[in-house]
Amino acid sequence: MLGCQDFCGYYDWTFHYMRRRWGNDSLQRLLREAIGGESQRHYAEAGARAGLRGLYDTWTKTGEDEHCDWTFTLDERKNVLRCDMRQCPSKGFLNENDLNADEDYCNHCTGWMIPLLEGIGSELLEHEHNHCGQCWFTIRMKDRPSGKLHVEGDIRNDPRWGCGYLDRWKNDRPLPLLPSVCASPDSCDVLESWFARHPTLTILDTDQGKSGQLSTPSDKQPEEMAVTAAVLTTGTLYADRQRCPVNPSAVLIEHDASVLQGGAARFLATAIADRPLLIHPFLPGLPPLDFVACGLPRPVPILPLLIRAGLYVHRPGGPQPEPRQWLTLLVKALRKEYLHRCSSPGERGP
Repeated sequence: MLGCQDFCGYYDWTFHYMRRRWGNDSLQRLLREAIGGESQRHYAEAGARAGLRGLYDTWTKTGEDEHCDWTFTLDERKNVLRCDMRQCPSKGFLNENDLNADEDYCNHCTGWMIPLLEGIGSELLEHEHNHCGQCWFTIRMKDRPSGKLHVEGDIRNDPRWGCGYLDRWKNDRPLPLLPSVCASPDSCDVLESWFARHPTLTILDTDQGKSGQLSTPSDKQPEEMAVTAAVLTTGTLYADRQRCPVNPSAVLIEHDASVLQGGAARFLATAIADRPLLIHPFLPGLPPLDFVACGLPRPVPILPLLIRAGLYVHRPGGPQPEPRQWLTLLVKALRKEYLHRCSSPGERGP
């Protein structure tokens, strides 16, 4: 018999299998019918019987059984039920065991909750999660207005909230991940949209950075390349203007707090229109970085696109790609033409 958290690894693998084998619609049906409609039916029954009070009583009992580090707050006068999750046992299990089979594990919660809530006349009014095990949400009954509910233990005041990347919902609908780029809540769409205007990509890596300039084919000058190709580089090189003299289109932030600080200084000193897209793998087994504390926007995750494209399989405890290898995989996933770069002896580009 599985323990109350042991099933999470099976969830993660099953979500990935369903998505890859039969597509996202089949996964959504699984979440809606098998999870929301069957295994979590007790929430629907409690909500239909006693509204928000029924949901509150049932959810808090679940928290006691599963030792959840969360707080539920109910204000029936304001028609609001709120949850602040300080440490999700489900996502926490994956992080502790370095598991990441599916491209987006955390979104399964809204996948089963929203249909279930609709069935009892309520809605997910607001929701955010940072993919690091912290989230919050509010629920209301649709038949009457609701008010704002302020709580002392708001998870957004927790120092860990500045880590990870945020997915957001309002009135049962997902909000854009990066509205300045596109209207999609999907990180894969954000990456595709950002690079849509660039038919060609190139990588500025350590070898090129040593000379302080980009290496290009003999028939192209650096200034020509800047027009035709989007430059991708690492946070280490981006922080050093001598080694990265151009404004890159995207910067891969390595998992290094000192690199984060150095890159932040250049990013914040750059005009908004010229700032690169910040990207990051967000590997589950590593301590999360606090981007917000450095004044940076949260990077766009690249792991979902690499998993969706079939270019990356996460191996718990195994060696992970080096920074340039991440960029190489991203170029392949975007299906773009690659502009020649200088390689070390025996090394080949994408």
